[in-house]
Amino acid sequence: MSSPNDRSLREYTARVLSPWSPIVVSNRAPYELGPQGTLRRGAGGLVTALLTVAEATGAAWVACAHTAAERDRAAAGQSFELPRERSGVMLHYANPDPETYRLYYSVIANPLLWFLQHYLWDLAYQPVIDDGYWKAWNQGYVTVNNMFADKVAEVARGTARPPLILTQDYQLYLAPRRIRELVPNATLQQFIHIPWPTANYWKVLPQAMRDAILEGLLANDVIGFQSSLDVRNFLITCEELMDIRVDHRERAVLYGGRVVWVRPYPVSIDVGALERLAASPGVDQEVAKLRANRPEKLIVRVDRTDPSKNIVRGFLAYARLLRSHPELKRRVQFYAFLQPSRQDIAEYRAYLRSIRSTADRVNEEHGLPGWLPIRLELGENLRRAVAAYREFDVLLVNPIYDGMNLVAKEGMMVNQRDGMLVLSENAGAHEELGEWAVSVNPFDVDATAEALHTALTAPEASRHSLGDAIRRRVSVHDIGRWLSLQIRDLRDLVLPEAAADVSRIGDPPRPNRRFG
Repeated sequence: MSSPNDRSLREYTARVLSPWSPIVVSNRAPYELGPQGTLRRGAGGLVTALLTVAEATGAAWVACAHTAAERDRAAAGQSFELPRERSGVMLHYANPDPETYRLYYSVIANPLLWFLQHYLWDLAYQPVIDDGYWKAWNQGYVTVNNMFADKVAEVARGTARPPLILTQDYQLYLAPRRIRELVPNATLQQFIHIPWPTANYWKVLPQAMRDAILEGLLANDVIGFQSSLDVRNFLITCEELMDIRVDHRERAVLYGGRVVWVRPYPVSIDVGALERLAASPGVDQEVAKLRANRPEKLIVRVDRTDPSKNIVRGFLAYARLLRSHPELKRRVQFYAFLQPSRQDIAEYRAYLRSIRSTADRVNEEHGLPGWLPIRLELGENLRRAVAAYREFDVLLVNPIYDGMNLVAKEGMMVNQRDGMLVLSENAGAHEELGEWAVSVNPFDVDATAEALHTALTAPEASRHSLGDAIRRRVSVHDIGRWLSLQIRDLRDLVLPEAAADVSRIGDPPRPNRRFG
């Protein structure tokens, strides 16, 4: 990050967070340590934003050891310093054994919590909460969350100023409660990247599990969500399932004598980095390949093969479009560039098989010599994905539910064909971009087919003006703004106490601001 805006964000971050010693906490580290000390940087604007905090403030980062090299370092009690250009950020590892990690991640976090928070469970049949789930909860999820908390406390004891713990996402719902017990003078903030469902849907979980999740989250001083709907659902969940006092106007919860502030922070993209990548020779080469055999019109989707992404219904809607508008045959193609996701989980393997079989059926029914209706490609190639962004006429983003879905922002930001966005009303991005997109109910296949037709046939002037409006919005509401809004609220909501608090770790916890 080197632009003037980036430097300003660093300076702002360093200034506002100066009363604290920040510690970033996430399941995955920003860099993956491989054999012989090789490093692989995590992709995306989120890593960039959180690294901005770490670099600007000299923050530590606590993550889970995943690779053999990381586990070896963690077993030896060693932290890991990122490369020099990363300003000496230190990584520290929680180190569960592989079976404990599997129970934590592949049974509880995914799929149990992921499916719950995306409304994916077929409740007539699943989930069946039995001894297997309870074992995974107690010996996996609880254990790993406690390991994270213990490691955070260990790091916090070495800080010169009161710690600021910045925890990420649903894998670590329980950690804040234990962190607050171990480090009572810490300020805690947690951001949830996925949707927060209604209170009734949380009753899928036994009370002991859901209470532990809510008690863990309510140990934070500030909780961030993707949308105002998520904030509202969380507040109602606290009211209805915990019977605790909530102020909807202030967006705050009174719990355990403390105020917990709840705010929406729509996550976004690193616009400059994406634009530079989109203009790179590597992407140009991928665009040339795509243009070599593209038809007049190109519908694109770029996604992981996650059931929440609703890929199968998207293919079925496209098939309806071809039946209703046979004049589009040979003129249009659906290019689906998909990254296989979580293939260690049976439900994800089954969904990938359904994606393949649905694409095959549509191609068999509608294909003509020299024309393939659906071009399905599985792989992980960022340049190819960005080339597809540049080339689409219609971008289909129709998740069942999604926290944000950055594909909608990424694709529209770099598209060069006045492409239209067909967007699910249940995507978090809809709250920001819906007025300039063709909105769809993700379950309505016929309506999605008509939305695709509307987008394909929209007048050029409309396409251009709608695309420009989205690009203006994303340019202003970028990943830097996502970060700065959270820093601003830490300053405004909890900074006065943190700045005045010069006590050392181990002293009684300080009160925070009241509401009422």
